[in-house]
Amino acid sequence: MNAETTRPNRPGRVIGAVIFGLGMIMLVVVFALAASAFAGIPSALGSGTADSGPALGEQLGAIGAQALFLLVMAYVSSLVASKGLELYQAARTPSGE
Repeated sequence: MNAETTRPNRPGRVIGAVIFGLGMIMLVVVFALAASAFAGIPSALGSGTADSGPALGEQLGAIGAQALFLLVMAYVSSLVASKGLELYQAARTPSGE
């Protein structure tokens, strides 16, 4: 083995760590958005009158859409963090193994 195949790839490790950090920041943003989006739900649902059935359905639909959007955002950000970890690990192992 020569020295090039046994030495870890430092730029690849740095890029992997940066991508992982980006994915973690995205997850924190998603959790902050979820906390702010769903903080007012109990008061919004309890403020209707007895005949506000359609309005309640619209509110629940909007809440469901927000929940689905946040779920997709959380999934994508966890994929980004996972790919960053994979890149970091791949850069740490020698290319001959």
